[in-house]
Amino acid sequence: MPHDPVTLTVAERAVATYHDGSDLQADLSPRPYLHPVRTPGGVEMTETYPADHRHHYGVSAAVVDVDGVTYWGGKSYVDGQGYVMLANQGRQRGPAPEVTSTGHRTVLTHRLSWTGPDGDEQIVEKREIRLAHLGDASLLTWRSDLHAPHRDLLIGSPATRGRTGAGYGGLFWRVGPDAPSTVRVSTPHGVVTGEDDALGAVGRWLTLTQVRDSGPVTLLLAQPETDLLPWFVRVTGYVGAGPAVAWDTPTPLAHGTTRTLHLWAALIDAELDVAAADSIYRDLENLAR
Repeated sequence: MPHDPVTLTVAERAVATYHDGSDLQADLSPRPYLHPVRTPGGVEMTETYPADHRHHYGVSAAVVDVDGVTYWGGKSYVDGQGYVMLANQGRQRGPAPEVTSTGHRTVLTHRLSWTGPDGDEQIVEKREIRLAHLGDASLLTWRSDLHAPHRDLLIGSPATRGRTGAGYGGLFWRVGPDAPSTVRVSTPHGVVTGEDDALGAVGRWLTLTQVRDSGPVTLLLAQPETDLLPWFVRVTGYVGAGPAVAWDTPTPLAHGTTRTLHLWAALIDAELDVAAADSIYRDLENLAR
């Protein structure tokens, strides 16, 4: 059943709002999402329904292809034809989420059914989002346990369908409003900078720094070191990033098994040097435990 948006607060400060997505058009792959998500200073770091990609919605579990069904929204890539609008839009829905708060930490849990356009259930998801404040940072961790209760599934992307470099899909963060952005990724071989080097890089954290009217702000996105996926990132055309669950090859999800997706985030009203980013990464690691 549809439920009202839930404002998630930590120590009486609003950090994010969680929507069930039931009011989204069918061709946008209706799904729950976070928007806005704010820095401690109140700067919004998410965007919904942007003109360039109407199906981008804040922070969401936007998997491009599950056995031909899209939970990303919009057109699907067809090799030899390009992007085509197909009747393959899935949706994610479930009962109202549960929210608990201890004062210094807020936790949202949500059980969701992922169904195709014919109503056939493909995935059952257990979702957990944790929020906290630490110093000058708003912290957030998102975990999605994707379970295949009925049959073997194959998770794909435009890249697995033939579009090289377009391996996007998974937990995805659309940053907005648009502003000039610099990107860095911490890899095992050192920190790389710039969209070309960051796209497809494998590393524990990624930073997107923008200069807004109020000054510099940074979104640090991260993953657990034990389960790293390549980063999909864009800072030209639009700004967004997330770990790619099917970067260049399909990811199997066998009947009865579970695949866990992670996305951690810190929002800061400042630029970050590498040492500060490493320190905040450890704070996120502790929050996710």
